[in-house]
Amino acid sequence: MSSAGTVIFLHGLESGPDGLKIQKMRATAEAMGWQTMAPDGRFSRDPVQRGEAVLAQWPWQANRVYLVGSSLGGYVAAWVAARLAKEIYTKPTNQAQSASQKPASVNGMLLLCPAFDLPGYPLDRPEQALPGELIQLIHGRADTVVPLSHSQRAAQAWGADLAEVEDDHSLHNSIAFICEVLAQRLACAASIV
Repeated sequence: MSSAGTVIFLHGLESGPDGLKIQKMRATAEAMGWQTMAPDGRFSRDPVQRGEAVLAQWPWQANRVYLVGSSLGGYVAAWVAARLAKEIYTKPTNQAQSASQKPASVNGMLLLCPAFDLPGYPLDRPEQALPGELIQLIHGRADTVVPLSHSQRAAQAWGADLAEVEDDHSLHNSIAFICEVLAQRLACAASIV
């Protein structure tokens, strides 16, 4: 059976690639035939450095790529999608690619309490890289790290869906719901030719 594509999970500042949310979401994606990656971003607090590291590991051979990012990882996911959409980043020359092939682009994003509009980042929010219907945000109403209003503004500006849940920044009480949403989004992404 061929892979439906690749899901890249990007963790937040205070977590890692083997965190509980990523483990559960990875199992969901893999059960649906998707390959998964969870790069370790703990080497840097800088979203641009993390984004460059994701691009250095980009699955160029994938027919579809879906990004999932939590907190700082949500910011990184949006930054990577914007960078690829602008075609600023090109496939490394050590990877064979004909002139007619385009690099694997982003087919959708699930952003969990994304760290938008926070001080210290190069942009309040990366530019919109995908049509709003391909972007799903989930944010906890009791989040004291990234205010819910930041995701509300992003969803409104991008025309994206926002699910508000009774949870805090960790979203640990919403993991089952997150996995359901991820499964729905991946099924839609896999159906697009």
